[in-house]
Amino acid sequence: MKIAFVPRVAVDPTNSERTPKLLYLLSQWFEVVPIPTGALDTMTFDQSRNRFFRYVTFLLNEISITWGTLRRGRKEKVSAVFAEGTYYSLAGGMAARMLGVPMIWDNHGNIKDFSATLGKSDLFLQGNLLLEKVLARLATKILVVSQKEVEAYRSLGFDISKFEVVPTCADMTLVRSLTRTREGARKELKVSEGTKVVLFFGTLKYMPNLDAAQYLAKELYPRVAAEVPGTELFIAGSGSLGEDAPPGVRMLGFVPDLYLWLSAADVCVAPMWKGVGILTKVIDMLSVGRATVVSPLALEGIPELEHGVNCMMGKDRDEFTSQVISLLRDPPGANALGSRGRELVSERYSWEIVGPRLRGLILALTEDR
Repeated sequence: MKIAFVPRVAVDPTNSERTPKLLYLLSQWFEVVPIPTGALDTMTFDQSRNRFFRYVTFLLNEISITWGTLRRGRKEKVSAVFAEGTYYSLAGGMAARMLGVPMIWDNHGNIKDFSATLGKSDLFLQGNLLLEKVLARLATKILVVSQKEVEAYRSLGFDISKFEVVPTCADMTLVRSLTRTREGARKELKVSEGTKVVLFFGTLKYMPNLDAAQYLAKELYPRVAAEVPGTELFIAGSGSLGEDAPPGVRMLGFVPDLYLWLSAADVCVAPMWKGVGILTKVIDMLSVGRATVVSPLALEGIPELEHGVNCMMGKDRDEFTSQVISLLRDPPGANALGSRGRELVSERYSWEIVGPRLRGLILALTEDR
């Protein structure tokens, strides 16, 4: 069976981000026809360009992707279209309607929370909400990452009968193959013996990540370093902190092997106060069995998280710092917490568990035709 996937992205089995991982998984189950995008797509999402220019290129880009999906879909005789996010799914949905095949819209988060997170205008919200209501009519099935997203769309007036919760997961077979011992990872990374490692990662070009990194460097680290000497904070991800990092804070930039750094960590931190969907970074942290401190936002996407059982939660910035300190002072307790976090991911948030359900869902849609 052939499935058109919009848009084409690089396939990397080690990448835990949702879109490349789904393309990889679907390629294991079906014959996938990736739909390429071009220069119009790049210009549309280039924030440095004039807004009116980007509106024009958006319309042209939607037409181009719709035509590309329709042309490739007819040539390859695809049985379904699987599309990512709102804008690609709008083009994929129009092509699927003309092809007479089902379209699966993989939704990355409700537009209301997304707009609030990035400080978008009410005009942006209302315009995109209208697009999503059109898209919901085009879609055969709508995938969301958590029940919270289903309820958010219900409150926005959507018919939720098409919605299906498919969380972002970890590939635990891959994780086990890439996880090292803490001692082995530190030796490979040349981390000084006796150093306690606190790890955060995420592109700093995304405002919630930048806000988290600045809090960690300016507020959390000075207090942690004073109370737990020998601690260093490592921040991985592209982008800039916006100022020089203080002593003891190491800016790693992009790291090609995230699991090496996860393996080396004593405590992983995700002080995210704004965002949408499931925090993929929290799934990654827990999957390696590292003690993880989260904000309340993480529980919205992963409701099975429980303070003191499989994670520690800081309700505010001061309490968050205190939780990190308590874990650094109690290595056996941190290790036990990390093990229970890994159990949660293995049992509820692994592609080994969720993947067969997604495959069955797609097969059922195509068999119903």
